[in-house]
Amino acid sequence: MSKSILIIGYYGSDNLGDELLLKETLKLITPHVDRAKIKVLSYHVDQTKRFHDVQGVSRNKPSQIFRAILGADIIIGGGGSMLQNVTSNRSLMYYLSLINFGLLLKKKVILLGNGIGPIKGGFQTRLVKRTLDRIDYLHLRDKDSYDWIDGGQKAHIHLGQDLALENSTENADIKRNNVIINLRMWKSVDALKAVVKPFINYIEKKGYTVTCLSMQDGNDDKAMADLGDVKTFDTLEALEEEVRTSRFAIAMRLHTLILCSNFGVPFIGLSYDPKVSTFCRQMDMPYYESFESLSFQDLVKSFDLLEANETVYVSELQEKMSTIDSKMDPVKSFLCNLLE
Repeated sequence: MSKSILIIGYYGSDNLGDELLLKETLKLITPHVDRAKIKVLSYHVDQTKRFHDVQGVSRNKPSQIFRAILGADIIIGGGGSMLQNVTSNRSLMYYLSLINFGLLLKKKVILLGNGIGPIKGGFQTRLVKRTLDRIDYLHLRDKDSYDWIDGGQKAHIHLGQDLALENSTENADIKRNNVIINLRMWKSVDALKAVVKPFINYIEKKGYTVTCLSMQDGNDDKAMADLGDVKTFDTLEALEEEVRTSRFAIAMRLHTLILCSNFGVPFIGLSYDPKVSTFCRQMDMPYYESFESLSFQDLVKSFDLLEANETVYVSELQEKMSTIDSKMDPVKSFLCNLLE
């Protein structure tokens, strides 16, 4: 009999990065589990049904969540940075409560493609580590998280990759002369926009078109409203097509950069969070961390270098992505044994 699954994460919030993670989580488990046996924690259950054809559970209705956990055989955390408290402890404690309630009810709990932290506070750090030591399986997307939890000393922890990373570069279409710009609301974003605005004029004069690409309605679109027309997407397929056919990108969002890597699009990372810096280093792509000190000349110099060495950067991305599939083999094997 097919297992009953509850997937927890930040879904149904108009954040396309999280929807990409849910898409890949479902791709991993649906070969073994009937879709009708899967429920997903969601802000907007109708959107989750429309995007992914699975039943949503409202994250704002405790009674629904209680019943969903009670009825599940397995709870899966489907990627992303669920366990962090950069802005507040509320989100961190929310997910820890769900995980520990599941453990209390003797449910199997696994986290796939997660990044841990940043975690601020000694109590919060101990609570996260204690919880992660108790779950059945932890698949981490980056070495920083793996080292933080001492993953090398624990048999139930596996170092892998972000779930949205997949080797799609061989399917890349003929590139348009287009550059993607992606910014999100964050502290110092105004200083960043003061540099990006003249940079857009610079690359347009070089003959490029520009797409101000929004990954989250109500956030990225507001951040870029004064930079030009902002493009939003009703489907993940439309988002992927936009990235696939572009030549370069300058982006803050991790999953914009991940899509660029999937499709062999060289990029410059604008790091608002350690996860962005870590990924840019992993892909050997240029990035900036201090928005206040970033100058127009810095961005121009980096872009000109990217442009002049485009074929080298594309080749390096393709080489790195060629190893991606094998990194998921242990995860697929574990899920096959667990779910069948």
